[in-house]
Amino acid sequence: MSEETVRTETVSKETVSEETAGAAPEPGGPADLRSFLRDLAASAPEALITVEREVDPVHELSAVVKALEPHGAPAVRFQRVKGSRMPVVAGLYGTRRRIALALGRDVREVVDFAVSSIRHPLPARPVDAAPVQEVVERGDAVDLTTLPFGVHSRDDAGRYITSGVTLARDPATGKINTGMYRMMVLDRDHITVNAAPDHDLGRMITAAAERGEDVPIAIVIGHHPAYAIASQLKHPTDVDSHEVAGALLGRPLDVVRGVSVDLEVPAYAEIVLEGVIEARDVVREGPFGEFTYYYGAARAPQCRITAVTHRADALFNDLHPTHAEHRCLWLFPGREARLLEAVRASVPTVRDVRIPFHGGSLSAYISIEKRHEADGRQALLAAFARDHFLKHVVVVDPDVDVFDDREVLWALNVRFQADRDLVRLDHAKGIKMDPSAKRLGSADRPDVVTAKLGFDATKPVTGPFPERADLAPPGFDHLDLTEYVDPATWDRIGSFARLAEAMSE
Repeated sequence: MSEETVRTETVSKETVSEETAGAAPEPGGPADLRSFLRDLAASAPEALITVEREVDPVHELSAVVKALEPHGAPAVRFQRVKGSRMPVVAGLYGTRRRIALALGRDVREVVDFAVSSIRHPLPARPVDAAPVQEVVERGDAVDLTTLPFGVHSRDDAGRYITSGVTLARDPATGKINTGMYRMMVLDRDHITVNAAPDHDLGRMITAAAERGEDVPIAIVIGHHPAYAIASQLKHPTDVDSHEVAGALLGRPLDVVRGVSVDLEVPAYAEIVLEGVIEARDVVREGPFGEFTYYYGAARAPQCRITAVTHRADALFNDLHPTHAEHRCLWLFPGREARLLEAVRASVPTVRDVRIPFHGGSLSAYISIEKRHEADGRQALLAAFARDHFLKHVVVVDPDVDVFDDREVLWALNVRFQADRDLVRLDHAKGIKMDPSAKRLGSADRPDVVTAKLGFDATKPVTGPFPERADLAPPGFDHLDLTEYVDPATWDRIGSFARLAEAMSE
């Protein structure tokens, strides 16, 4: 029987080695989606909710995830999903704290850790067999309609793959490159892959179309969060994304060769879709609810899925695109790490950066230790030059906590004067997802321009300026409240504090 007519290949349990069946290849077991869910349940049980009743992946599942967002944006495991035998886990990336937990770091350490991981990658570790290939479907057996892809927003054009990490080999460097793109399910074995021309995969697709070639890819659905986080770091193309994922994990990423494409895929993933992007076969897709909470439509090449592999008891991972987790995963630490590096290269005294999840993710706060009167303006220009998504940037002094919106607003009101401290950029590069931006060019190839504002809310370097009056008196900077509040009251305060932390970014 030829490969093209193979219905289903299931590796028997007797032929799976102890290691590939899920036993620990090293102390602590494999780093995968399951290990993260165990860690989350143990360390932050309030951040993981289980839904037992059956839900429909068309609207209902995402509606539940969205309704829980004001209650700390917890991850949700749906045990029964209509039309599928797979449980679905959604909302994994809802808060900074959860991403920090996945990386084993404090929230304030994650951005610098991401920068370090790019600079110190760990080579991947090839294996001969893997849990993700316990079940192999190819040829006529490929049927994407059996997987619980969701319809998330009310006017979405159809089912979309939103959590998939797409990997391809960059022909210019030979390195594995990963990213996350919106992908619409067209039929049993075709999807669209919407990668902007200025993204790494978009550049590969454009070059392949000019050569009349296809682009082999694999789409990973469900793995340890570090794998998706690595895909958002947008490191140089001569750095291998699988090696960056290993650095984030603190151990080499186990990979296995694909069954229908010449690519290495993560051995401990839940599901992998293998296929080829037919670069010249472009179709319309959308509308699709995006991170700005507006719809976007586009033209994108088709991808023919050549194989689906998965664990025998696979978990499906979904990501709600108009939910906090979309912005959180995209911004933290990826975009923030790139912003920190760029601004620090121009103003070395940068302390912290933050791109708030609210507000459409088009704003940034930057704290600097100002040594030259023009440092604030220089930081603003560097930020706009590095990240064309940004429309409004606020620069503050180190005594202002960029992770506290109230402090940033305070600094903006008491340390900023519009006639002196405002930077305005007209006709700057914008994004299609901003409905207020001006559109030039054609509908298929729009050229988007926008206006941008920078706010230098820092104190002057020279001359007198009033000191803050709300700082703790000497000797009371680190007051221990347990010495003043009885244990029962402190427990109640602690529960409220934990909820507030879960609901914050």
